[in-house]
Amino acid sequence: MIKVKTTRFGEIDIDEKDVITLPAGIIGFPELKQYVLLDHDQDSPFKWLQALEDGAIAFVLINPLLFKPDYLVEVNEGEVGDLEIENEEDAVVSVIITMPSDPQKMTANLKAPVIFNLKNHKGRQIILNSSEYTTRHNIMEEMRKYTAQPKTGELDATIEQAKEETQEKKTSVGKSKVEKKG
Repeated sequence: MIKVKTTRFGEIDIDEKDVITLPAGIIGFPELKQYVLLDHDQDSPFKWLQALEDGAIAFVLINPLLFKPDYLVEVNEGEVGDLEIENEEDAVVSVIITMPSDPQKMTANLKAPVIFNLKNHKGRQIILNSSEYTTRHNIMEEMRKYTAQPKTGELDATIEQAKEETQEKKTSVGKSKVEKKG
C-alpha cells in the first residue's frame, strides 16, 4: 500500500496495482507521472485523477459520451503506441472537466482527451487534430443539442447511465470510440 496525503481526500491508502502511469504526464504537469482514479461520489459520473507525486494536483474526469454521444477519437500508433493497446476494448477515453461554481458553465477539454489502457494501467493525454473540438466545450450546451428540452430528469438519467457503466467496469472512466488511423 502507498500512503498519499491529498488536498481533497486527506490521507489515502492506494494499492500499488491501482496506480496508473502517464509517462508524459498531463499537459502542464509533465513531471507528474503516477496517478490513481478515485470516485467523486458514489452516484457520480465524475472521477478524480489524483496525482501521487503531488497531493494538491487532481483532475476531474468524465466519459465524454455522456454529453457528446458522437465524440470520436482518432489516433495513430505513434500517439498511443507506448500504451500497448492490443484491442479497442482495453482503451478507455476520458476528458478533463473544469467545474466553476455555476454548473451550467461546466466545460470539458475535448481537444485533449486522456486515453487509458485498462490492462497495463498506462495512460496518455493526446491532442486531437480535429478543429471540431475545443478545450472548453460547454457540457450543458452540448447536452441541449441532444435533447429537445433539457430537464433535470434527463440529467438524472444520464447520471444513472453513468452509474451503471461504472458498476460494470469498476476502474473504468468510460469508453469512447477509439479508432486507429492508417
